[in-house]
Amino acid sequence: MIKKRYDVTGFALKLIAIVTMAIDHIGAVFLWDLVNKYGTDTLADTYEVFRDIGRLAFPLFCFFIVEGFHYTGNRKKYALRLAVFAVIAEVPFDLAFDNTFFAPRDNSVMITLFLGLVSIWVLDTLFDRSAEKFALSAGVKEACDIFSLVAVVIAAGLIEKIAKSDYGTSGVVTIIIIYLFRRNFYLRPETGKLLGFAAAVTWLGFTCDLSEFFALFDLIPLCFYHGRQGRKMKYFFYVFYPAHLLVIAVIARVTGLYAYM
Repeated sequence: MIKKRYDVTGFALKLIAIVTMAIDHIGAVFLWDLVNKYGTDTLADTYEVFRDIGRLAFPLFCFFIVEGFHYTGNRKKYALRLAVFAVIAEVPFDLAFDNTFFAPRDNSVMITLFLGLVSIWVLDTLFDRSAEKFALSAGVKEACDIFSLVAVVIAAGLIEKIAKSDYGTSGVVTIIIIYLFRRNFYLRPETGKLLGFAAAVTWLGFTCDLSEFFALFDLIPLCFYHGRQGRKMKYFFYVFYPAHLLVIAVIARVTGLYAYM
């Protein structure tokens, strides 16, 4: 009797990402304001739990940026789609977290994801060119690749100084780390995905906050992800981000609860 392999689909992983993200944002907006107003231990603990659950979201989004880059048939359309929704999401983001239509000091994570996508696209192009040009000169190729990597990270960091988006340069580097392990030809694809994800979360934990290590729990479902997409609801996940922020912003305005983060 052949045992059927248990699969976690990409659709299921994306659901985990958006649900944990929504929990995080509910905590960040409503519970944070309640903690500031009433300051009880129970509220403070509940706030921390909501935010810790939310740490599972961002690395999964980064993971699927790399997966999308690898599988898409049109990288230009993929990047354009992400850029368009980054623009659409900005007003709902500012309304939810700053109670204003435009807050240039704090921008949405969609910008970080877009910059991460562009960064790995540039790197992928440079790596391919160096592989063609220096195919028989391993040392030269490695030196060129390292130079390209450093240059792209510095450029992304400079752009992030202006963009001021969620997770900043650390977020962009998170995507780059996952991509580098995904591209590693010496690792099996599934091994590279898991090691890359673990390395990326470790990077986030040390560069952002130790609570980011909670995202290592994502490795449990990721172990059962074998590249199967599952239900195709591509635009649902794009629309969900600005839509849920807009709902949070409306509720915050009605109830008078604001994060002012």
